[in-house]
Amino acid sequence: MKIEGKRNISLVTWNDSHFHQLYPLANNLNIAKNLRDSFPNPYTIHDARHWIEYNYKFNPPQNFAIEYAGELAGSIGCEIGKNELKTNMEIGFWIGEPFWGKGIATEAVVLFTEYALDKFPQVQRIFAQVFDNNVPSMKVLENAGFEPEAILRHAYTKDGVIGDLFQYVILREEVEKFE
Repeated sequence: MKIEGKRNISLVTWNDSHFHQLYPLANNLNIAKNLRDSFPNPYTIHDARHWIEYNYKFNPPQNFAIEYAGELAGSIGCEIGKNELKTNMEIGFWIGEPFWGKGIATEAVVLFTEYALDKFPQVQRIFAQVFDNNVPSMKVLENAGFEPEAILRHAYTKDGVIGDLFQYVILREEVEKFE
């Protein structure tokens, strides 16, 4: 599956063509420091294989490669809430350092949000959590139409430092009123 955006940006289901691009792009401390510890660091060739194969099971897809001009630039995806929280979807994304500052992440978040609301009708709210020192990701979310919802004080620890999580949200009804 491929979701075409503007300016040579597209979301593409993970496949073997991404394999040799993924691990060198993802193996970057500047990316890992802004993501949860489940994101491997260092990021190896085996991590890349595992991630690509893991994503084969989702129908409809929940995680996409972000491509810029046909080249792997990053990743975006979600986890859907379970049981009584099934109306919630948490999204996450990262962009490879060579692609920073080009507006790729903002467009990817917009494309993914539209896709998610179309494919997952039970989802009423999409949220993202950002470490307090990751101002660029906060700006991405705000530029994509997400609003600050909460600051979860002392909610994470990363590399021995305790910090606050900033939570952003967009509601289905807010997206639909602008369509």
